[in-house]
Amino acid sequence: MAKWIWYPGSLELYHGMLLHNRRTHAKTYKNGKNSDTRSIFYHPMWRVDGPRHNAILTKEAEIFESEVIEFFSNTPDSCICVDNITYPPNSKIELGVGRHRVTVSGFKADGFPAFYCTGNVFATDRSWVVCENDDKAGRHAGDSELYSDVNDNPEIFKFSYKKVEPVSVKCEKGGVLYDFGKEIFGKITISGVPKDYDELLLSLGESYEEAIDYEMANCVVNAVLENGSFTSSSCAFRYIFIPKFSHICELFVDFEYLPLQTRGAFRCNDEMINKLWRVCEYTMLLNSREGFFDGIKRDRWVWGGDAYQSYFVNYYLANNNDIVKRTTRILRGADPITKHMNTICDYTFYWFIGIWEYYFHTGDIDFISDIYPDMLDVWAFVEKRLGDDGMYVRLPDDWVFIDWSTFDSNGPMCAEQMLLCRAYECLGMCAKLCGDDKMQARCERQVKYMIAQINQKYWCEEKGAFIDDYKSGKNNVTRHANIFALLFDYTSDARKESIVKNVIYNNKITKITTPYFEFFELDAMCRLGDFKYMTDMLHSYWGGMLELGATTVWEEFDPTKSGIEHYEMYGGKYEKSLCHAWGASPIYLLGKYALGVKPTGAGYSTFEVRPNLMCFTEFEGCVPTPSSEIHVKVSKSEVCVFADIDGGTLIVGDKKYPIKKGEWLNIKL
Repeated sequence: MAKWIWYPGSLELYHGMLLHNRRTHAKTYKNGKNSDTRSIFYHPMWRVDGPRHNAILTKEAEIFESEVIEFFSNTPDSCICVDNITYPPNSKIELGVGRHRVTVSGFKADGFPAFYCTGNVFATDRSWVVCENDDKAGRHAGDSELYSDVNDNPEIFKFSYKKVEPVSVKCEKGGVLYDFGKEIFGKITISGVPKDYDELLLSLGESYEEAIDYEMANCVVNAVLENGSFTSSSCAFRYIFIPKFSHICELFVDFEYLPLQTRGAFRCNDEMINKLWRVCEYTMLLNSREGFFDGIKRDRWVWGGDAYQSYFVNYYLANNNDIVKRTTRILRGADPITKHMNTICDYTFYWFIGIWEYYFHTGDIDFISDIYPDMLDVWAFVEKRLGDDGMYVRLPDDWVFIDWSTFDSNGPMCAEQMLLCRAYECLGMCAKLCGDDKMQARCERQVKYMIAQINQKYWCEEKGAFIDDYKSGKNNVTRHANIFALLFDYTSDARKESIVKNVIYNNKITKITTPYFEFFELDAMCRLGDFKYMTDMLHSYWGGMLELGATTVWEEFDPTKSGIEHYEMYGGKYEKSLCHAWGASPIYLLGKYALGVKPTGAGYSTFEVRPNLMCFTEFEGCVPTPSSEIHVKVSKSEVCVFADIDGGTLIVGDKKYPIKKGEWLNIKL
């Protein structure tokens, strides 16, 4: 089947360029007794790359039956060349039996050229390659399942829309408040405004307090009315407040969303956990767009660390390949590589780790082959910024993030070395897949060297833990490097036991306050078999947000705060995102460790189901694989598993049972 094709990466860079330049911040300017609140452009913190404006793609093949190809393009400045004869767009060309070479080319100054050919062998798809006179010669053309119809336009991102009305409307605080009941993203339409109003201020809030505090709100819309009506661009909110206004007008939202098929599910006897699953699912869906966003209101940007965690949630909720690949290319950007992704070194390391994890969960070797040359280019940039000892050192224009916490961070941080080491591991495994024996061997040597260096330089016997920085002499211990040591298996079993005792269960060590790093902590503890730690945290941490009325998961939650303190961040009264993708990790954790489903071979070529009741008396659910779903039902008396693929093993206690394709396996306990 034909699909639109383009120069590899152009679609991702084009839509990445647009999304990274949409952010605004509300600003209120005082002028005597009057004030003016406006929405002002907020620029990204990194270079934003655009697409290639010209493209030449080709395919050569032998056909054994004649076929007719029809050529379409999204730009008039294009042509198709068949066996050295050139034709304009909308041409039909008949190909006889034999070998043919077909080339499409085009230019588009305000976007990127895309091409569509009907036919059989020469229908456009990823089998077309970049022409030999290009620096990416031989690489496969870009394509997407989203753009398989000739009437599609790859420069218009394919969202779905649904009309949503507020659940309540009331006059208060000198204005009108519209409440949609939960977070939403879309285009606001208001109509029936009295003729004496030329413009209205719409104050948007994820919380009630933010919406009515319109001079301090993070997001406002200046609605310039035409015949009493206005439609906004897309934005996020739960509440809309119109200050200094007393007319209840018709207002609705065209909810804008990516129609992901959510195939993962979990339901248990604990209603709080069931509600949490639904809240996490909705959080994830709102932030799944051109790529995986960090948050749907404030940034609406693609951040590497946030995206990395979204990948794992995706594998247990939708297992959608396209959005992971788009996000990966958006983060990569265009050549030359001059800074770390999002300017954050750890996010560059996550990019490499995420590519390997993508392969392991999907088995998509074609994407690894396509992206591998880009991985090598990024790695060349990384290695130029390492110290003489091969370890990561902070350079003046690097942002070392790790988490929103306090570290001993002036010197070479332990957590960064562990991420760098894991990135080496994943690059080496991708090199093996691509037949790059030299890079594979080099990565494997560096991994052994780095693990030895980390354990020698950063382990503190007195603290029984890894310290942040071995050069400062402070011997400061935080959770983060120690969590990575558990998660990546970078130390001995004896030291792991010490970390659990002296760090994880030590209340004197600063607690994690972001769902972002709770993802890593809970994943690590589950790998060690401490499931109670995870379920306790789901109830106390995520449950704490639900008790405060959260309809989506917040960027950060500190239970010691109260009232509107919960909305403060980055020095702003309402800067915290109340719909942040990195908070949806309970979907991954429950799917992998309660349902117990995980691949043991790439793309679920082999897999295991090792369910654990944890604190539940019963549960059921399913985990999506690239081609089907694995269903699990567990009670205190029985385990039931169904899979429509081969290669599965059910593990109950110390016993293993083969899972036969297409048959329920029922084991009495």
